[in-house]
Amino acid sequence: MIKSRAILKILFLTPSPKGEGWGEAIKKQFLELPSKFFFTALFSLTVAQLFSQGTYIPLNTDHYRIMDRMSVQYGKALPVFATSMKPYSRKLVAEYMQSLGKENIIGNKRFNADISYEYVENSEWLQDTVIKSKRPLWKVIYPEPANMFAVNSKGFILKVNPVLHFQLGGQPNSEELKFTNTRGVELRGYIKKKIGFYTYFTDSQQKNMGYVQQAIVDDEAVPGEGYYKDGFKETGVDYFTARGYVVFNVLDCLDFSFGHDKHFWGNGIRSLYLSDYGNNYLFLKMQLNIWKISYTNLFTEMIGTYDRGADQLLPKKYGAFHHLNINATHWLDIGLFEGVIFEREDGFELQYLNPIIFYRAIEQSLGSPDNVLIGLDYKANIARTLQLYGQFVFDEFNLGQIKAANGWWANKIGIQTGMKYIDMFTIDHLDFQAEFNWARPYTYSHNTIGTSYTHYNQALAHPLGANFWELIFKMNYQMLPSLNARATVMYAVKGTDNPGENWGGNIFLPNTDPTTGAFTIMQEYGNEVTQGVKQNIALFDLLISYELRHQLFFDFNMAVRSLTSEEPSQNNTQSYFGVAMRVNIPYRGYWF
Repeated sequence: MIKSRAILKILFLTPSPKGEGWGEAIKKQFLELPSKFFFTALFSLTVAQLFSQGTYIPLNTDHYRIMDRMSVQYGKALPVFATSMKPYSRKLVAEYMQSLGKENIIGNKRFNADISYEYVENSEWLQDTVIKSKRPLWKVIYPEPANMFAVNSKGFILKVNPVLHFQLGGQPNSEELKFTNTRGVELRGYIKKKIGFYTYFTDSQQKNMGYVQQAIVDDEAVPGEGYYKDGFKETGVDYFTARGYVVFNVLDCLDFSFGHDKHFWGNGIRSLYLSDYGNNYLFLKMQLNIWKISYTNLFTEMIGTYDRGADQLLPKKYGAFHHLNINATHWLDIGLFEGVIFEREDGFELQYLNPIIFYRAIEQSLGSPDNVLIGLDYKANIARTLQLYGQFVFDEFNLGQIKAANGWWANKIGIQTGMKYIDMFTIDHLDFQAEFNWARPYTYSHNTIGTSYTHYNQALAHPLGANFWELIFKMNYQMLPSLNARATVMYAVKGTDNPGENWGGNIFLPNTDPTTGAFTIMQEYGNEVTQGVKQNIALFDLLISYELRHQLFFDFNMAVRSLTSEEPSQNNTQSYFGVAMRVNIPYRGYWF
């Protein structure tokens, strides 16, 4: 065991920089502790007593569609965990599915197929149930239907799977071949079912639709990814994807996870809080589930806005987020959200580590240098077929200015409202979702580039940023357990800028000039949603998937996107047709 004296030597008794006194050196070392050790310290302090805990189900997989249905149809009889906090725990999903059986909730064959799908995927958390393949290859390959390789010993569980995505397609009137080529591996496991771990790694080469490739050039970022190399096959990109974390439990109701991944907070197609549109980031998450309360803390280290170039240390920024979900009744959930984005030269701001403080009060006491958001959300299930949900986010606002209805620029507000209709027209597994999103100009932006609500040159919330309204619809029909069709329709109107202007749609632009401190906004009053250069975006995306065996999909995909602008040179219509094979990887739609 390392003694306290040895720790002091490691932390403080290091050579003093030239010309720097020991007092200043010690002070500097201490100030740097937040950025170097705060995740590690919290991790170490919580390993003393552990309980069983599961890893998380990757975002955008079919599990979330199944859980949506279960939440609406059976939430009153058996309340589900807080569905607004994604990703979901495999352990909680498995326990919920088995609870349906224990409560004698019986459905049709399609219902049983959904249950079986979750059983197969999360078999390590089933009680008194063993799921094995009927004919494993050489008795080693795919011993379980969902896992290519598996170890199930008393103290150690390991699941290993390949990750593959091969897609070919094209656009009419273009000879350029569009493709995706992804290869990798996914691994998860548990040590004595007390500590869970997960890692995912892929290598991808991709050449996508023209508007996606243009977004990569404009934003200097691949949607949903981090570092990349451009110029692959002239206009394509080449990148790695790496995610990984550990999960453990200090109390039966308190979970901790630490690693690199992304999160989605909300019940909609979009999120105005945190979405999975951007890259992964370093995080420490604490989640409390007790009584009718689910309370989540998320502390993150992110990458600030940067220009691509030679190898360099990318600028760091930090985030801290809280979400409180209250299951007010069996059919109604109410949530409260707050988040803060900040940058510090000496690391993480320790005052934001308080897991229950009101961040706005702390931010004010520090001199109001940071970007604080607060929000309210809800989810209501009605008649076992309908769910209503929504989010309200307040970046900055002044009640007096709102009452005056004068279009004050700093009333930065976002609104989401939506509905899910399960078994539409009494057709089994025909599900419909409609959603409206709206964000005023300058929402998510801040005084400096570093405190904008962004990460790795991408938005943390809605991919359209701010100064827009949007309608988005999704129709999903699972005709057979192995055959699924999904259509997504989006129509949005967004205000953009001419060069040198700031009408509030580009959340990366600072609200003030870093040199003079003067406002960079175009006007203080009279601001309206979609002001500036107005763009109309219409998009249709169709996916038909056949699941040959568990997590092996063959896809047909088509997409049409039309953009019309007040600047005629921006007008553009594109279409795409393609086929794909996917193994253990979700379909990715580029809906922006």
